[in-house]
Amino acid sequence: MAHTTAQGPIRVDPEPGRDVDLIPREFLRVIAVWSLVPAYLAAGAFFGWLADKAFGTFPFGIGIGLLIALVAAVRDMLRLRDGF
Repeated sequence: MAHTTAQGPIRVDPEPGRDVDLIPREFLRVIAVWSLVPAYLAAGAFFGWLADKAFGTFPFGIGIGLLIALVAAVRDMLRLRDGF
C-alpha cells in the first residue's frame, strides 16, 4: 500500500507477521501447470520406450505410456486448480 505526499509516494510496510509474496501465486500456478504436461509426457514416452525395448513391442509401449502420462497430467492439473 502506498500513500502520496507532496514529496512523492511513501512505502508502507505490511502488517507485522504478514509475509509479502515476492512471486504472485497466480504466476506460480501457471508455471506449475505449463511445466506439468511436458514433463509427464516426456516421462511417459521414456518409460514406454523402455518397455518397448524390453518386450519388443515398438509402438504400443510408447502409446500406452503417453496415454497414462496424459491422464496423470490432467488429474494433477485438476488437483493444482483446487489446491491453490
